[in-house]
Amino acid sequence: MAATQANPRAGRIEVARQAEARKIARRSFLRVSVFAGLTLGLGSWIVGFLGFFNRRKPVGFGGVVTVIKASIPPAGADPARISEGKFWLSNLLGAQGDVFQVGGTGGLLALYWKCPHLGCTVPWNPNFDGGAVNFPGIIGWFRCPCHGSTYSRAGVRVYGPAPRPMDTMLLSVNSDGSLSVNTGKITLGGPDNPLRAVSYNG
Repeated sequence: MAATQANPRAGRIEVARQAEARKIARRSFLRVSVFAGLTLGLGSWIVGFLGFFNRRKPVGFGGVVTVIKASIPPAGADPARISEGKFWLSNLLGAQGDVFQVGGTGGLLALYWKCPHLGCTVPWNPNFDGGAVNFPGIIGWFRCPCHGSTYSRAGVRVYGPAPRPMDTMLLSVNSDGSLSVNTGKITLGGPDNPLRAVSYNG
């Protein structure tokens, strides 16, 4: 203290040196903080990016949905709504639903319930009379509530603004009589929908 009082210049130099040391410490802290933040941000982005490509097996829509035997409608009965997979399970009896007579012989179809027009969910209307769409005598159709697109039990479009029939999902029969429907494997609907039906004797 006596030295500082004796040499005021030395005191000022010491104060300046301490102030500079604090500035350096502050800069170092900020530099480390910014670097750490960038590293964490980049790391999170890389983990998310790699996770996007990770081939995990999705559950529900987008993956394989199992339909137990008890949930499969009998041949000729009204289609069953399978909410987990966003599809209708239609069990066609013979040429049922083959309104354009392409040679359908019956079987199971998994029909994606999204309307090909604007994506509305298409319900099954068991009481709709086909006479309203030039198919008299056929009762029960899929009919979109948004713009009136109408489809047969096989998802074949007969009326409305939809550009094509209902899309179908890949379906396979398991040894225990249940079904595996791959909701990630969607084929655009076409007049040949009845020919895509999978034979089922469960």
